[in-house]
Amino acid sequence: MSHLQDITPDRVQLRTIEELRMYETLGANAPRYAAAFLAQLPRARTVVLHRLLAALWRENVGAIRTASRRLDVSTHALDRADPSALSALLGGVQPGAWQVYELDGTAVLAFPIRAEHSFNNVEPDNPVLCLRAGEAIAIESPHDLVELLAEYEPAPGWRSFAAELADAVANLTLAYARSEEQRLALRQLAVQLHAPDTVGLAQMVSAREAPEDVMVFFERLNTEGHNLHPCGRGRLGMQPAALLRHDLESETSTDLILVGVRRERAESTPDEQGRDVGQLLCAEYPRLDTAIREHFGVDQRDPTGYVFLPVHAWQLEQVVRPLLADEIADRTVVPVPAARLAGVPTSSVRTLLTERSPVGRRLLVKTALDTLIGSTRRSISAHTTNNGPVYSRLLRQIIDREPVLADRIVLLDELAGASYLPLAHDPDPDRRSRALSALVRRNISAYLRPDELPVPGCALIARAPVTESSLLVELISRYAASRGEEDLGMVGLRFAEEYAMLLLPVTMILMTKYGIAVEAHLQNCIFTFVDAVPTRLVLRDWGGIRIYPPRLRRQGLRLDPRPGTVTVTDDVHVMRAKALYTVLSNHLGEVVAHVVARCDVNPRAAWQRIRAVLQGLLADLDADPALREDVAADRAVLLAPTLPIKAFVRMRLDPAGGDQYAQVRNPLHESGVHSCAPALARGRERR
Repeated sequence: MSHLQDITPDRVQLRTIEELRMYETLGANAPRYAAAFLAQLPRARTVVLHRLLAALWRENVGAIRTASRRLDVSTHALDRADPSALSALLGGVQPGAWQVYELDGTAVLAFPIRAEHSFNNVEPDNPVLCLRAGEAIAIESPHDLVELLAEYEPAPGWRSFAAELADAVANLTLAYARSEEQRLALRQLAVQLHAPDTVGLAQMVSAREAPEDVMVFFERLNTEGHNLHPCGRGRLGMQPAALLRHDLESETSTDLILVGVRRERAESTPDEQGRDVGQLLCAEYPRLDTAIREHFGVDQRDPTGYVFLPVHAWQLEQVVRPLLADEIADRTVVPVPAARLAGVPTSSVRTLLTERSPVGRRLLVKTALDTLIGSTRRSISAHTTNNGPVYSRLLRQIIDREPVLADRIVLLDELAGASYLPLAHDPDPDRRSRALSALVRRNISAYLRPDELPVPGCALIARAPVTESSLLVELISRYAASRGEEDLGMVGLRFAEEYAMLLLPVTMILMTKYGIAVEAHLQNCIFTFVDAVPTRLVLRDWGGIRIYPPRLRRQGLRLDPRPGTVTVTDDVHVMRAKALYTVLSNHLGEVVAHVVARCDVNPRAAWQRIRAVLQGLLADLDADPALREDVAADRAVLLAPTLPIKAFVRMRLDPAGGDQYAQVRNPLHESGVHSCAPALARGRERR
């Protein structure tokens, strides 16, 4: 923390060991980024600090939201209700509205709020201050804030959470330094190609390249990671040199190396042709099979007794080799260094887009990566690798039987998966199984139609390099131009409605009719656009799915998941919470907040239209007498005054506490005081 008079914007000091390590690594390995790292460090600290404050507010940690008060101050007037002259002190710093949170009788946390959105989401502003003993001290980083809160709000996880936040700051700073260079190159390319905006540039790339290249193009714009998590760029466990090599902005490919596991020591779910993960990859890339046979031929061993798993290069060297050293020594586990594929990291980092096969195809490989990204260590459980293909087939069966979904929803199938199977007496079976596991997923190019532009949801609100706006605003502007509309607010409202009409049916039908909650947050959704109109929705990744079997059974469907899987629950509230917080708070909440801020859309009007979409979907489901009880239960939760959201910070402060939720204000309830069906009808007439 810095006293206000000591703040010197032109001088940046390294304050954490994570910042120092990153800067030293850049000096030794990538000196061209060293100066940019220092230049971007204040920006990264501010972004993570504000996201941390927003999360604390949303989750009401320490009652920061419910126990704080709003103070409107000016440089000329003293608030008579504030005898301590706090308003005069804050007014001397910056006039306007401040949020004031008393830590105890001697210290106050104060910060302005730039904007408020649905689901208790806020955008804090600078400066963030600690007022103590008549002195204002600037809080300039998440490290400063955690240090302060740990003093007044003790919790077991503050120290470990502080390390995660410091890691996120250092990594985000590196990402900014590298992405700014890449953005400049994209702007120059746009000038050369006469592309009017980033969407236009992507369309030109799409005309020359395959759809998956456009996907990578867009995903690389998502520099800040998860839209709500303060540790969206966390990579705890990976050293700076590894991040230079393997992160989203890396200019070189990441290798996938095949590792053989004796069949009796592997759990495997094959694809629909009966091929395990390794057989599927070898069929697509015959040189892998050649490399395996040559490797095993040296010892005159037969490779057919092994299942071959693709392993991330970092994971192999840093985790698999030391963790499974005995198994490698006795050849239960056999790395094959020559059997490798080049891959490009996607926004999740651990999922790689493979190089082109001899026939021009590419696959997506979800690898185990034993590093903490966001709230989760990104190794893969045996449940995920073995259930993924099963869930893909179940979901495809459901989509095909629902006329409302069949032509608008695409699933990125998880084709085959496998994991290492520890012995019964293994001292750490879960970690060792998760360390050596993989899933192979079909690539998006297998599904796209001509003229469809695939845009990952996580990229929509990212800064667009050509216009410095956002992809969402660029799309809405194109949407308006194609209709001859000049009122961006009205167009933004219609766009948000069409977006919801594409996103919500699959969520509601799966949840209410089949008892399945897909994680339809921004990271797992890809929207296809034709002439800037949202046309189809592509869903990916079943690792966080929740299934409530009683509803599934009522539709005559059965499921045979791996025993003990956490994705199957006997608690309908768990399933419903998973569906609703991902699609409403994490997804639509961000999209609506963005169009409100950028297009001057009235938020109540936006949520009225979304509520109308939901009411229409529920009415359609309610037409089936067998569903009426479930529809009524889901409607009651959907329109309740509050909704549960995942409490990321609370979970980090109490790592042993499992999943935790916080209740937030529900805009669907608040928008219900006015009739919204006519608004939906008017929107349809305009189209």
